Amino acid sequence: MNLRLFHRRLAVLMGVAGLVAFAGGAGFEPLSALLATIALGTALFWHPDPERSARMERFWLPLAALLVARALWHVFVIEDDIVIPVVDLLLLLLTAEALRSLDAPNDLRLYTLSFALILASTAYRPGVLFLIAFVGYIGLATVALMVGHLRRQAERHEVREVPLGRSLLSTTGGLSCLILGVALVVFVTFPRVSQGWAGRGETMTTSIAGFSDQVSLGEHGSTILGNPQIVLRVEFPNGPPAGLGGLHWRGRSYDRFDGVRWTRSDNLPPSSAPTTWYRERWEGESIEQRIFGSALDTRVLFALHPALEIDSNNGIQPLFDNAGDFIYWGRGQPAYTAWAPTGPPPTEELRQPAGGYHPSDDHFLQLPRRFDPAITELADSLTVGIDNRYDRAVAIRDWLQTFTYTRELPTTARETTLSHFLFERRAGHCEYFSTAMVTMLRAIGIEARNVNGFLGGQWNDFGNYLVVTQNEAHSWVEIWFPGYGWVEFDPTPAGSGTAEIASSRWWPGRILFDGVQHRWNKWVLDYSMDDQLGIFSGLLGSRTLEDLEQPNTPTDATTQSPWAALVLLLVAAAGWYWVRATGPTVEPGTQMYMQLRSASSRAGVGVTPGLTPLALVERIRAESATTARDAERVVDLYLRSRYGHERLGEPELREMREALRTARRALRTRA
Repeated sequence: MNLRLFHRRLAVLMGVAGLVAFAGGAGFEPLSALLATIALGTALFWHPDPERSARMERFWLPLAALLVARALWHVFVIEDDIVIPVVDLLLLLLTAEALRSLDAPNDLRLYTLSFALILASTAYRPGVLFLIAFVGYIGLATVALMVGHLRRQAERHEVREVPLGRSLLSTTGGLSCLILGVALVVFVTFPRVSQGWAGRGETMTTSIAGFSDQVSLGEHGSTILGNPQIVLRVEFPNGPPAGLGGLHWRGRSYDRFDGVRWTRSDNLPPSSAPTTWYRERWEGESIEQRIFGSALDTRVLFALHPALEIDSNNGIQPLFDNAGDFIYWGRGQPAYTAWAPTGPPPTEELRQPAGGYHPSDDHFLQLPRRFDPAITELADSLTVGIDNRYDRAVAIRDWLQTFTYTRELPTTARETTLSHFLFERRAGHCEYFSTAMVTMLRAIGIEARNVNGFLGGQWNDFGNYLVVTQNEAHSWVEIWFPGYGWVEFDPTPAGSGTAEIASSRWWPGRILFDGVQHRWNKWVLDYSMDDQLGIFSGLLGSRTLEDLEQPNTPTDATTQSPWAALVLLLVAAAGWYWVRATGPTVEPGTQMYMQLRSASSRAGVGVTPGLTPLALVERIRAESATTARDAERVVDLYLRSRYGHERLGEPELREMREALRTARRALRTRA
C-alpha cells in the first residue's frame, strides 16, 4: 500500500470533517464553502508533482495576503465578527497544503489547520452536525497519526511497501472509541466553569409566519408563507396537560392601536394583577413547564398565562415588566422553568359584577383617532341586554368565530382596514380577529389588550416534549376582570393553526431530528453544574446538594454499587484492550520457526542475524543429517505460511510441532 497517498487522503478527510463541523456551528459564506469543498475533493484524487506544486505557491500567497487584509479590515475598520474571515483564511491554507505534492512533509500543518477549524466551530453554538463531524474527526485523526508514524519509519528504513492488516485498523478504531469514551467521562465529571452557553451563533429568527414585536394589519397583495423554524421545545415534568393544541404560549402584550398596527406605550404604568389573585382565584394546581427557546429578535420568555414564576439557571435573568410580560437579560439561550395555573377562574365568578382596581383607561380603552363609529354600533348591537363583561366578551368572540380564517392577505391597501374586515370581507388571519375583538370591547368600555405568541404545537413522541414552530405564531385577546386579572379569549376560528405543518411530508423526519438536536442542546451545550450535580446525586444515592457536601455521610453497598459497576466496566474495557494490544499477534508457524532458531543457536550451530531459513537447514545438516530432516520440515511449513500466504490447518500445525520437538531434542543432546 502507498503510505504517502493513504496518509494524505486521511489528512484531507480530517480537513473535510473540520469543514463540516464549522458548518454545523456557524455556516459559511457560500462561495468560500463551495470552493473549499471542490478543492478538498480534488486533493483526494489528484496531487501535483513537486515542480507544479512550487508554481502553485505563486497563486496561494497573494490570495492569502488578501484574506489577511480582509480580516484586519473586519477587526479595525468595521468592527465585525472576525471568526468568518479567519476561517476563510484557514480554508485557503488548508486547500494549499492539501494540493501539495506527496513528497512535501506537511502532515503537521494539515493536522493543525483541520484542528483549528474544529476549534473555531466551538466559538458558535454547534448542533448535531458538529457532533457527527467531531466523532469522524477523532476516528480519522487516530488512524492518520498511526499511518503517519508508519510512513516516517518506512521512509527512514527505506521500506517501500508496508502491509496494513484489518486487525491493525480495527485496533486503531477501537482506540478511537476509547478516546471518545474517556472524553465523555471527562466532560461529565469535569467541574463546570460557567452555566449556559454564550456562543456566537445565536441565530436571530425572523418572522415570515411567526412572532414579531408588533401586530400590523397593513400588509396586502400576498400570502403569509409557512415558516417551520422551531422556536420552543416544552417539557412537562408532571405529564402533559389536556388539550395541547389549545395551549396559548403567551409572549408580548400591546396597548396602543393607531388603526394599522399595535405597539407598546413607552410610558405604560403598572398594569399587571397581583400574583396572589392568580394563585388563589384561578383553578387547579400549577403546571410546570420546562421551556427551551430559540433566540428571537425580541427578548421574550414565552409561557402559559398567567406565569406565576419563571426561574432559569442558564445564564439569563428573567424580568417582569410593567405590563406583566416576562423579558430577560443575558447572553445564554432562553432555557427556563415556568409555572402557571391549570385553568382560568370559574365562569360563574367571572360573571359576577366586581369592583376594585382597573388598569389605565388611557391605555386599555384607547382607540384610534379615526375610528369607524359603525364598529361601536356593531359592538353595542352584539351585547345589548347583557349585564356583565364576561358574557359580552363571549358574544363578540362567538360572532367573530363565524368568519373565515385565511392566510391570503387583502388585495389592496383599502381592504386592509378593520371596517372592511368586519363588514365586507369577513375573512382574515388571527391579527384581524384579535384586533377586532379588542377594539369592540374597548368601544363598550371593557379594558382589553392584544397579545401575541404561539398556539399549540406538535407532540414529539421521540423526546416526549412539545415542539412549537413559527407556523404556530398567533394573536389573541386578554380582558381585564377586577379581582382576577387578565383572562385570555381567542376569537380566531378553531382548527386553522396547524394546516401548514400537517401538509409537510418531511415533518415526521424533522421531528425525529429535532429530538436528537434537543438532547444535544440540553445535555451538551446547556450542560450546567446543576445537571452535573443531579447526575452525581443519582449515582451516589443522594437527594440534595447538602448530602454531596457532607463527606462523612454514611453510604451502604447499594449506594456505592453504581460507581463500582462503572469502575469495573472501565477496568474490563481497559483490560480487554490491553490484551488485544499486547497479546500474541505472531502466527503459530512463525513462532515455531523462531523456537528452532533459538534451539540451534544454543546448540552452537552458528545462527547469525542475517541467516535465511534455508541456510539454517544447511548448517544443521552439516552437523547432523537426522536432525536436518525434522528442521527441514519445520522450515518448509514456515515458508509456506509466511511467504506462500497459506493458512496452516490443524494437521499441518500438529506435524510442525512434532518435527520441532524432535529437532529441539536432538539439538539439546548435541549441545
